[in-house]
Amino acid sequence: MTRIAYRQLDEMTERARELTIERGNLNVYRALANADKVFTGWMLAGQAALTSKVLPVRLRELVVLRTAYLMDCAYELGQHRDVARTAGVSGGEISAVTSESDWEAADFNLVELAVLHLTTELLTTRSVSAEVFDQVHKALGSEATVEVLMVISRYSGLALMLNALEVDLDESARLPIPPARS
Repeated sequence: MTRIAYRQLDEMTERARELTIERGNLNVYRALANADKVFTGWMLAGQAALTSKVLPVRLRELVVLRTAYLMDCAYELGQHRDVARTAGVSGGEISAVTSESDWEAADFNLVELAVLHLTTELLTTRSVSAEVFDQVHKALGSEATVEVLMVISRYSGLALMLNALEVDLDESARLPIPPARS
């Protein structure tokens, strides 16, 4: 059970209410809406991360799932397993990134493996070796590399908040699935 009461929609500012409804009126947003002064900006930054065309959705969801696993965040894992499936991540691949199994056996491509290694190294050592960073940077370029780091940062920070607040996984509501990008 959550440690702070979920805000009701009628208790939020109009823009906070719109953004919360847009994202599915989930417990995560209703809990974080308690921070009136920063919630709207935080939501807009998240919207930008989720709709950016720089990172393929599949790659972003692999990063989110690996981050959620490493941060031991049941809420993020529960929400993003569904999103990852719609982004083309198989059940076996989801199992691989949410465990310590051998990723090579899951048939990830070289870019995905490099990004998964970067995510793991950063979250477990709080740094990234030059070799791993260079692999990702060479494969993705500067803009996408920084976006990967922003996704890791956003979801690791969110995991800390969700874990501290003990936010309940929504029983039926799930994150809206973003439309496919061309």
